[in-house]
Amino acid sequence: MFILKSEIKIGNYTFHSITHVEITKSVEDLVDTATITMPAKFKVKQNGEEKYTEDALKVGDKVSIKLAYAGKYEGLEFTGFVNSIGSKIPLEIKCEDAMWLLRRKNINKAFNTKTELKTILQEVVSGTELKLSDKIPKFEIDKFIIQNANGTQVLQKLKEEYGLSIYLDDEGKLYAGLQQLNNVLQTVIYDLNYNIVENNLEYKSADQKRVKIKYTCRDKANKEIKVELGDDDGEVHSMEIKELYNEAKLRELAQEALKAKKYNGFEGSVKSFLIPFATRGMAAVIWDKKHKNREGKYFIKKVVTTFGTDGARRDVTISNKL
Repeated sequence: MFILKSEIKIGNYTFHSITHVEITKSVEDLVDTATITMPAKFKVKQNGEEKYTEDALKVGDKVSIKLAYAGKYEGLEFTGFVNSIGSKIPLEIKCEDAMWLLRRKNINKAFNTKTELKTILQEVVSGTELKLSDKIPKFEIDKFIIQNANGTQVLQKLKEEYGLSIYLDDEGKLYAGLQQLNNVLQTVIYDLNYNIVENNLEYKSADQKRVKIKYTCRDKANKEIKVELGDDDGEVHSMEIKELYNEAKLRELAQEALKAKKYNGFEGSVKSFLIPFATRGMAAVIWDKKHKNREGKYFIKKVVTTFGTDGARRDVTISNKL
């Protein structure tokens, strides 16, 4: 029998009875988020005095969320800070991970010569409790100016201009790099005939997936170089690559992007219980006993975990085949 348990710490208070929790983690988003819904008119004791929760908690309080099946699984699913406290009933407390710290850090810094990505990231996190992941690749950036920007704005600029995936990993360390160079070696298995609650996957052939890749860069003379691959009527995926002057390399990157999006296999999502554990960046192995030829391994780009009076679920969205 699976008995649900939770331990939610907000500031100096610990809650075991909540209405609903939703945690979202994605390789495409800078910030992991959590929304905690409390019962109407929930009270806590502060210095012997009873107070409504919304009066006792405050923005900036530290948050940790543990979810469990008693005796079978317990996991620290989220750590972060209170970002906002609602005024409506039921009470909604919105939280975000430690990127919250970087929103409150103002940065003015000029990197006037070629600088390692890791050096820029170290400037972003300096003075905070955040550490850098040891999986950040070697990557040079030419002349990067930060003028009166907060930490998350700097990371968003790096993300948009250099096509990086940037987020806090499950160790709470800042990762920046390609999506599939972090924890993809960890796998979770989904048997479509056994351990899922809902199957929202659709199997398509490569020919059915209409995709257009448009990559651009500029050479040393500032002349634009364009590479376009794929289907003229396909969904367009565009990217401007910084610090790349070679058309052959640009084409190679575009071909890899096209290959990742046009393949014989599944797309969509599966919904499971709290176990098996899954998080963004892992690989999902899809088993289908009725269609053995459709089995394969896919990259997990997003996981939404919910927990409450109606049970616990993980909604796992996959992207390309590995």
